[in-house]
Amino acid sequence: MLRFSLAVTSLSLALAAPSHADFNADIGLTSEYIKDGISQTQGQIAPQAGLTYFNDLGLYGGAWVSNIDHKGNSAHAEWSGFGGYYFPITEGLAVDLSLTHYGYAGDATLSKSAYDEATARLLINDDWTFGWRQAEDYMGTGEAKRVLESAYTFQTGTFSLEFYLAQNRYLKVNDDVNFGGSRDDYWHFRFGVGRSYDNWDYRLKLERTNLGSGYDAGTNITFSLHRYFDF
Repeated sequence: MLRFSLAVTSLSLALAAPSHADFNADIGLTSEYIKDGISQTQGQIAPQAGLTYFNDLGLYGGAWVSNIDHKGNSAHAEWSGFGGYYFPITEGLAVDLSLTHYGYAGDATLSKSAYDEATARLLINDDWTFGWRQAEDYMGTGEAKRVLESAYTFQTGTFSLEFYLAQNRYLKVNDDVNFGGSRDDYWHFRFGVGRSYDNWDYRLKLERTNLGSGYDAGTNITFSLHRYFDF
């Protein structure tokens, strides 16, 4: 996710600086909001905004919101509140632990779709990332969903290249909650090119899953533009 990769960069820079606490806000647009390889806006543009706090102890927290357009329900926005702890183990090794609560704006029935997701990530030189994410009651389905992910980001000056691969899996096959037939998992690949310059962030991403078109999760190419503000 865009907000994760930028948060890790901001945290690593903050921890190398003198003692202080910072707030970082962003506002922007993406040509299509893709989450775990699946479109959340059915090909439409999504405005997004976020606010993050972090300090030199490695503690951070914040909130984030995006427009969405789900098939079959009235949801028109997704929001999340998150908190975590980023701590270096050695000069080139760090761990990031966090908890995120996801909610949806729309009619009252959407309160049942809110869920919590725990995350643990190991970062090597802030280039390689190996992560685990799990929600025990994913979107109110009563099913646990786990994501095992790995990413490599090559940074040169203001430009970056990202390679991302993840397995998304329900931990129990359920005929009402799966990915077609008895399938309980799918793979998500992403390649991204980005540039951060003068508080602006530009991202061009190619995303692909092995799900069918019925999930709005084939091949997607997106472009996003965000403006960041430091306080």
